[in-house]
Amino acid sequence: MLNRRNEYEAALYQRRFLRLQPETDTPLHCLYRLYECIVLDSNIGMRNEIEYFFRRYDWSINHIPDPADEDPARYAVFACIPYLLVKAFNRNIELGLPRNAPAIMTDEEIEEVKTLPKTLETVPDWAERVAPLKETMVLPHYEHLMNGRPETLADFKDKRASEIFKAKNILVWEPHIFFI
Repeated sequence: MLNRRNEYEAALYQRRFLRLQPETDTPLHCLYRLYECIVLDSNIGMRNEIEYFFRRYDWSINHIPDPADEDPARYAVFACIPYLLVKAFNRNIELGLPRNAPAIMTDEEIEEVKTLPKTLETVPDWAERVAPLKETMVLPHYEHLMNGRPETLADFKDKRASEIFKAKNILVWEPHIFFI
């Protein structure tokens, strides 16, 4: 995918204009879209997908089906995605914004939401079982081009490195996952 980044990025750009069909879309489809965004370093696309998943409150992160991918590198990235979702979603939930809250709320609705029990999300078992990669995979960061080339982190000691991806031996910048 990285070797043909321009082609994949063009496809991602075109997909922005397609309306997803909620009745046929699935958490696994969303997982694959998030994978593409992460590998291609499409920050806006990733954030849009994360927010879309959050609004699909009928989709529990814990119930994302195991993609059982045969490619260890791709499977490791897939396994990191539920952790990112849990981190982002639980932050909002802890702040008092449940997944089923309307986008715009009256003062009365806000007060009502504050009284509701907080149901935190959890990671599916399959994501925990995915083994770290034997060799470190480095994903480039295209936001900061160095001499026309994407920037890569030198090692996991870099404060910009993602702890979630580090657990699967993937060196990548900490993704921007938080939203309200």
